[in-house]
Amino acid sequence: MNWLSRLVVDHRLRTRVTGFFNQISDQIIFRNPTSNPLSPATPINGNSADIYGGEVGVEALITSWLSGFANYAYQEVGKSSGRSSERGFSHHKVNAGLRMTWHPLRGEVLYHHVGAASYPLSELFTNLAPFFPVGTIVPQERVSSYNLLNLRLGYVIWRQQTGDNVREAELAISVFNALNDTHREHPLGDLLGTRVMGWLTVKL
Repeated sequence: MNWLSRLVVDHRLRTRVTGFFNQISDQIIFRNPTSNPLSPATPINGNSADIYGGEVGVEALITSWLSGFANYAYQEVGKSSGRSSERGFSHHKVNAGLRMTWHPLRGEVLYHHVGAASYPLSELFTNLAPFFPVGTIVPQERVSSYNLLNLRLGYVIWRQQTGDNVREAELAISVFNALNDTHREHPLGDLLGTRVMGWLTVKL
C-alpha cells in the first residue's frame, strides 16, 4: 500500500509527502536444526514481516540558475511472526543539495546523512566461526551513522547546438566526502574517506 501527496506553488516550489506499508509473508530463511556447524542449513518457509515508512521532501527553484532540494525518509521493519530473515537498514536518511547552472559554470553541493544500522551475521557464518584461523576478526554487525558532503564544480569548455541537438565538453573537479567522515556503508565494505577526482565529459 502506497500513498502520495504533492503541492506545487507557482512552479517554483514543490513539496511531496509519501508513505508506504508492505506486508511480506512466507519468507524463506535458512536454519540449522542442530548445533553441529557441519550440518547443512535447511530452508524454512512461513515467517512474515511488516515494512512501513514515509518520506517528506521539498524542491525549490531559487533563481533561474540556482535550485535546491531537501528530503527526509524513515523506514521501519516490524516482525509479525517468528524470527524473520533480518536485513540491515537505516531508520533515518536526510538528503539536501544545491545545483547551479550559470554558463559556463556548473556546480553542485550535496549533503547526505544516513543513520546507524545493524546487519545481523548469517547463521552459517556464526556456525563456522570456530573453524576460522586464530586471529580472524569477525566483522561488527553495527554500522555507525555517517555524513557525506559531496562537491562538484564544472566548466563548459565547448558547446555547439544544432536544433534540439547539443554537443559539449566539460572539465570538472569533484570531492567525495569533503568532511572526511571515514565510515563503512556495510560491515564488509571498504573504509571510505575523502576522494578528489577530475573529469573530462564529452557529450556528442
